Formats: sequence, structure tokens, C-alpha cells
Amino acid sequence: MARYDEYDDDRVVVIDRDNGTSGIGTFLLGLAIGAGAALLFAPASGAETRQRLQDEARKAGRKMKDMTDEFGEKVADSVQKTRFQFDEQVGRARDAVSSRVQAVGDAVSAGRDAATHARADLERAVADSKRAYADSRRAYREHGRRHGPDDTSAPDDMVASSGEESTGASSEG
Repeated sequence: MARYDEYDDDRVVVIDRDNGTSGIGTFLLGLAIGAGAALLFAPASGAETRQRLQDEARKAGRKMKDMTDEFGEKVADSVQKTRFQFDEQVGRARDAVSSRVQAVGDAVSAGRDAATHARADLERAVADSKRAYADSRRAYREHGRRHGPDDTSAPDDMVASSGEESTGASSEG
């Protein structure tokens, strides 16, 4: 006959699986086991036991309702808090985008203004240059009329601007 301590060396493997469930299933199992034990060990009559079971079932139902209500409130609070945080972040993002759009708009407006002023300055400079060129051509023509086509001396205003004194005499004389 085999002795008890010969089988004592067997290894026992226990696998515990946690499916991520809450304690509600465990609670219900414990409730059922407790109710069954109360029936077996109850020193009361059948009617009293049935009444006690109904009372305990009502208490368990209220307790379950309270637990589900509390869980629902926690979920609702969590959803509301998350929604508030999301709305707050969206608002900040909108403000940031709006300020950047405003800055870009201001920069574009300033660029347009600068381009408009630069164009006006350039057009003024071109007009002044054209006017000076036309004036110099007119003065050259007038000089040619006064002194004849053979006179190669520069007009008086051109000589004065080059730093030479005008004598009024031609260079051939």
C-alpha cells in the first residue's frame, strides 16, 4: 500500500485568469452561496425562510441598484470631465490658430502697404527721371538753335553743372 507522503511530491499548477471583469460576478456568486448556506443552516420554518430570502433578495437588489447608479454617476462625471478638457483644448487651439491667422493677415497688409509705397516712390523717381531727360533734351535743342549746328559747345546750364565757367565764346575762336 502507498503511503500518503509518497504523493506529496506532486507539483500543483494553479492558473488564475483575470479577464478584467469587475467584482459584480464574484459578488453575485457570493450572494448565491450565502443564500444557499442560509437555507441549509436556518433554524426557521419554510415561510420564515422564504420571507427572509425575499428580504435579502430585495436588499441585494437595492445594493446592486445603488452600485450601478454610483458606477453610472462616475462614468457620467468622467465623460463630462473629458468633454470639458477636450472643449478647453479645442478652444485653445482655435485661439492659437486665430492669432496666427491675424498675424499673417497683418503681415500681408503691411507687405501690401510697403509695396504700394515702394511703387509710388519708384513711379515718382521714373517721372522725375523722364522730366529731367526731357528738360536736358529741350535745353540741348535750344542751345543748338541759338548757336547753330556747327557750334559744339555745351549749353550754359550744362557747363555750369560740370564745374566749368561759361564764357559765352565758342571753342573755335
